[in-house]
Amino acid sequence: MKRWQLYRGVEDPISGTFNLAEEIIDNSDRILFLSKFALYFVWFSVVLYLLLFLATLSSGNWFLVLILLSLLVTGIITARLLTHLRRFLKTAAFRYSAIKAMREGPPGHSIPKGKNMTERFLNYLKKNNLTFKRMISRRPEIIRKDSYAVGKSGKRHHFSAFILNKASFFSKLFRIGYPGYSIFIREYRRSPSSEDLKAIISDLEDITSRSKIYPGRVCLLYKAGGSFNGIDEKLYDKLVEGRIYLKAKKEKRMNVQVVVELPNGRYEFIPYVPELPKVLP
Repeated sequence: MKRWQLYRGVEDPISGTFNLAEEIIDNSDRILFLSKFALYFVWFSVVLYLLLFLATLSSGNWFLVLILLSLLVTGIITARLLTHLRRFLKTAAFRYSAIKAMREGPPGHSIPKGKNMTERFLNYLKKNNLTFKRMISRRPEIIRKDSYAVGKSGKRHHFSAFILNKASFFSKLFRIGYPGYSIFIREYRRSPSSEDLKAIISDLEDITSRSKIYPGRVCLLYKAGGSFNGIDEKLYDKLVEGRIYLKAKKEKRMNVQVVVELPNGRYEFIPYVPELPKVLP
């Protein structure tokens, strides 16, 4: 970065922040790929050192055994540090994607065509989230519509639509690879209340206790009449605070929003969750 660009960022910090977000997002794919390549290389080295270590144990060459043991320990520590670095990079890229989305403005809120609220909202996600559209195009069977998700208690919980993909073996064991993904959608014939929120959280706690996949997004759909004046105040305050958690060993925060179909053919999101590039909704 040139010196005048630094000065420019100080003179206009808001514009400088937006420009920084653009630059980071443009280079995030390459940086994440290189960090992933480095992580795989280190794990490959760890496995190689382990095999050599086991092979030299019976040779009686204790000097070589100690060297391989030190390399093995160093490799494991390096792999763990690279894993933490990748998490930080992903978090940073996600946050700067949000900043970039703010600069570009919100996507269109027009309600697309569909036979019911759920189908229309899924079409909205496909239209405004390219990552979601690609996932559905490749595997349309993962969307369960008007179906039941089974919880740890054995109880079946009904949702208008949901996706529940479990994490890969390597993600469970080493926290690398596909981490799993889930989204839950439920329709309401009337304006949802705070009691409805408690009920859906209770259902999701039972489901996630069994699946171990925490919801990335939970959507409560409602079609408003001509006299729509907002939603329940307690529910509104809870949603806007953004402090909705599921009970677990560690509290897991999740995005919960009410999606209202207005009579004018547009959506009202409470709260608004931006559709970020390369990030599932």
